[in-house]
Amino acid sequence: MFNYWYKNIPAHPESPELFWRSRLIAHSLLICTVYFFVLTVINIFKFNSYDIALLDAVGLVLSILLYAWFIKGSKIEAVSWAVVLLINSLILTFIISINGAAYSLFWATLIPPFSFYLVGRNWGSLLSAIAFAVCAFIVYQHSQNPEPVKVGLGSVFNIIEVAIAHIILFRFYEKTRFAAYDTLAEKNQLIKRLAETDKLTGLFNREKLDRTLSSLLKSSNFGFILLDIDYFKEINDTYGHLEGDKALVIVASKLKSLSSSKAVCARWGGEEFVIIIEGTTLDETKEIATSIVKDINGIYFHEKRLSVSCGVTINHSDDNTLTVIERADSALYRAKKNGRNRVEFNE
Repeated sequence: MFNYWYKNIPAHPESPELFWRSRLIAHSLLICTVYFFVLTVINIFKFNSYDIALLDAVGLVLSILLYAWFIKGSKIEAVSWAVVLLINSLILTFIISINGAAYSLFWATLIPPFSFYLVGRNWGSLLSAIAFAVCAFIVYQHSQNPEPVKVGLGSVFNIIEVAIAHIILFRFYEKTRFAAYDTLAEKNQLIKRLAETDKLTGLFNREKLDRTLSSLLKSSNFGFILLDIDYFKEINDTYGHLEGDKALVIVASKLKSLSSSKAVCARWGGEEFVIIIEGTTLDETKEIATSIVKDINGIYFHEKRLSVSCGVTINHSDDNTLTVIERADSALYRAKKNGRNRVEFNE
């Protein structure tokens, strides 16, 4: 039944707020439909209260009609108001019709959550104030003509039914709250990834690299590789910038596949890339750089082999970000000068 009830409601996947509001409307109408049906049966067969049963039957029919209207794609704002007015009016009519007897005033506690959740803080406050003013007036009338309070089976049913409705409603609210937190956390993670990632290659960007480098200088030894695609200007001039972008993506993908979990790969800028490998010696870093040069040179691009040149260094105890980069850049310059497609290093 639940799956059938929810499957046709407007999904609103583009808006989490509208999505959960739609679910709340469907949830509220389901509660109303079930409750009005049960109450109609109880009042007819248990209490012989045909006038109250008629009121509940009206609520049942209106709930079903509102649901049918809702799933046809009606505006959420209009349906929200219709649901709130239905619930509020039927609860107040019930309370007034029996003059607040049999703990019926307890039903009024359902008005604020429905009103606040569906029509907002301001209207929720006003509708709740009106409902409680009616209840206060009824209690005041009782105080002017005090009579012993009779607690019968109807009173017990009222308390149980309202308590169950509260539990169901607040369970739904709690679910939406945690779903909203999860959605917010996912969005924050996405924003963080976007802020740290080079859009073209998917590697970390310069900002993320600078933060990582500064952090590692304070806490760890690491190898540093500055890598440049050979003859990249010729690729752009011969095949166009879009093909140049493809070359960048190919090299970036290869770097990601060749790097260990301890490595941080980033696009330094233009056709230059950086790899930082935590906890490695100079010899280990040179070995990694040599493997990268060899593997990339096995890639054909427009019937020519791609190649890269690497400058390698490791950090010293008195280093800062500038000195590390300068040593690697000096080594990269020698690699270019000495014929490209090779690795040079500075200790």
